[in-house]
Amino acid sequence: MKTKQKLLEAAEIIFGEKGFFQAGIVDITQQAEVSMGTFYTYFKTKEDIFRELVMSMQQNLRKEIRIGTKNIVDRIELEREGFRIFLQYLEKHKYLYRLFRQAEFVDAQLHRDYFETFSRGYISGLKNSMEKGEIKEFNPELIAYSMMGIAEYIGMKWIIWEQREITDELIDELVSFIKNGIDYP
Repeated sequence: MKTKQKLLEAAEIIFGEKGFFQAGIVDITQQAEVSMGTFYTYFKTKEDIFRELVMSMQQNLRKEIRIGTKNIVDRIELEREGFRIFLQYLEKHKYLYRLFRQAEFVDAQLHRDYFETFSRGYISGLKNSMEKGEIKEFNPELIAYSMMGIAEYIGMKWIIWEQREITDELIDELVSFIKNGIDYP
């Protein structure tokens, strides 16, 4: 299993730096410091490792959010910590956006599955919070995708483009916006 993980970590770097279409299996095996034969022990094609990489990154992100928020019962605090964990994950995996954007052109269904799988749990959690009266009733699917979009673009601006620190003030302002919206008091 360690070798397979080594290949996935190498693929994250190679696909992130070169792009899927310019990257080769040789590039991945050289980065992982394994033989070509070892690659084929775990994956049949470049597309196979790409698919597994994209979905394993999403699963790891969901796992980190689930673990980091498991003891939080307040929905607003859950959102606050979820945003923080997402942004910290992005700091560690700077190619995440590049990879899932490429997925649209490598495998359109993979791209869609990435978002739909991620949103499923989010929608369920929002519905539960609405039923408990913790948050206002809105279309939970609309809210989940809106929140995912907010996180994506904040991450792009603050982390990818400007390498800014994720501060409590940023998270507080983001959560205040989500909680209060843009309506005048």
